[in-house]
Amino acid sequence: MFEYLAELYNKALLVSENREVFSYQVLISLSYLLALILSMIRAVKDKELFSDFLTIAVVVTKYMLTTLLMEYALTYIQENHAVDNVQNVYLGLSATSLFSMYVLAKLHEKFSYKFGLLFFCVIKLTVVLSIAHFILWFKFVVLDIQAEHAYIHYMYSFIVLYISIVLAVVMLFPGLLKTKLRLLLSPSWPFGTKN
Repeated sequence: MFEYLAELYNKALLVSENREVFSYQVLISLSYLLALILSMIRAVKDKELFSDFLTIAVVVTKYMLTTLLMEYALTYIQENHAVDNVQNVYLGLSATSLFSMYVLAKLHEKFSYKFGLLFFCVIKLTVVLSIAHFILWFKFVVLDIQAEHAYIHYMYSFIVLYISIVLAVVMLFPGLLKTKLRLLLSPSWPFGTKN
């Protein structure tokens, strides 16, 4: 299991100077874009909560921006063969995730008075994702630990890929959150949310 996570990390998310610029994140971004298109179609046919449409639109926008940020960082690393300052990208990813949730909450307060299951699922998953980005940034930049504690990298890679895939699935099929599968798709926290 540990070897599989190590291989997954090295293939999908390792930031190094030999890294290919095109990544799995681009494929996930395309699935997010498909979710947005399907959401628009469902919204036009009045078959989707406005809350779900707002949630999907914010997540897709945030994901496209963070994917571009990460691809830019990877391109910089390839061209300059330097990783040092680029590791601050993880702090940027964490801040962007938190800011997108703030924007999502404000949009819901202004345009949609009903908070759907997808809203709560996205909030929970994005908080976990933001914490994962922050922990990796803290390890690299604040503690200046580069190679030691590799298990943190493997856990990070698993968390990011799992949450990215789960977000794609729940945005493509928001009805899954009304089934027992929501236990696999959304964390259950005792904070009084509907999940």
